[in-house]
Amino acid sequence: MSQPITPPPQPSEPQPDFGYPAAPVAPAPVRKPGNLVGGALAGFATAVVTGLAYGLITGSIERQFGYAAFGIGFAVALATFKVGGRSFLLFVISAPLAVAATFFGQLLAVAMIETKDTTESVTDLFLSHFGLLTDAWGNDQSILRYGFLALAVVGAWAGASRATE
Repeated sequence: MSQPITPPPQPSEPQPDFGYPAAPVAPAPVRKPGNLVGGALAGFATAVVTGLAYGLITGSIERQFGYAAFGIGFAVALATFKVGGRSFLLFVISAPLAVAATFFGQLLAVAMIETKDTTESVTDLFLSHFGLLTDAWGNDQSILRYGFLALAVVGAWAGASRATE
């Protein structure tokens, strides 16, 4: 009993002599160019708002807390990277902005505490007697003040890494 064997159908394209055919390659995703100016402006706006909020809260309760300094850095970097894209230059922009916002918040808190029992306003202390304000900030130095500034940088790094995921 012999039956004729029909050969399998041949592919229309040439195939390699070994293994399976290669899988189709997906095109690489198109990366948009970064928006450094937009990211910097978003980071600056976030720094102003978070620094002001930090200063008002800290001045009203007369205590500093590290979560807020970390949160300032996180929020500034997150806004900067979400608007600006992925670039290390944006971290170079957002980290000093976070430190400046934390420092501004500390100065605002000192101004609120110093003018609590006087007739002078906080804005007058900022605008007319800024040297006295920084001297008052400097007289109450502790390692925690610098630790909060460092926490702002750590928060900026965390916000940057979260935004670029």
